[in-house]
Amino acid sequence: SSLTYLAWLVPMSVATGIALFCGLVAILLLTAYCVLVSSSSKKKKKKKPANTKESKHGREPEATQLPKSKAKDVHSFSQPAQDKETVARRLGRGPDVLQKEAELKRDALHVFRKLKVASSEEKAALYREAVELFDSIPARGFQGTSALTSARIVFCNAVMECDGLDDLRVSQDTKDEAASALVERIVPIIFST
Repeated sequence: SSLTYLAWLVPMSVATGIALFCGLVAILLLTAYCVLVSSSSKKKKKKKPANTKESKHGREPEATQLPKSKAKDVHSFSQPAQDKETVARRLGRGPDVLQKEAELKRDALHVFRKLKVASSEEKAALYREAVELFDSIPARGFQGTSALTSARIVFCNAVMECDGLDDLRVSQDTKDEAASALVERIVPIIFST
């Protein structure tokens, strides 16, 4: 009987020992975590810029302060814009560029809305028209890499707005060359933005 008691006690003491060991390790890890968090927050509080000067809004680093003429521009830019034209002017895009982009979007939407209701025979011609429209973007007056990229994004947004990508995928599966050409042009732009 003492042998069975001892046989039962040994596994029990091993399990109890493992549980005690795991509990102690957990307490040590928790303590280490608390110490690291508190020392990290103390370092953050101690770390302040060396070159600071007082202003009415508190302490600001000298490096972030601009001359008064430039400070006005920075503060006006950080305020929310009133309309698209204000933002466009700040980015160097005048009303003429916005007008050209609006016309491009209108033309692209027109083609892709017609594609939604077109028959199979009409779709091939409309895909060719869409490819021609995409290829005519530089001729529409979008000069420079940024203007050209922006115009291509406008075109792709119009495609996405009309769910044209789904239609293109179906037409590409039917081996339509114009649809495949359009996919080759717009998919890299869509997935890069």
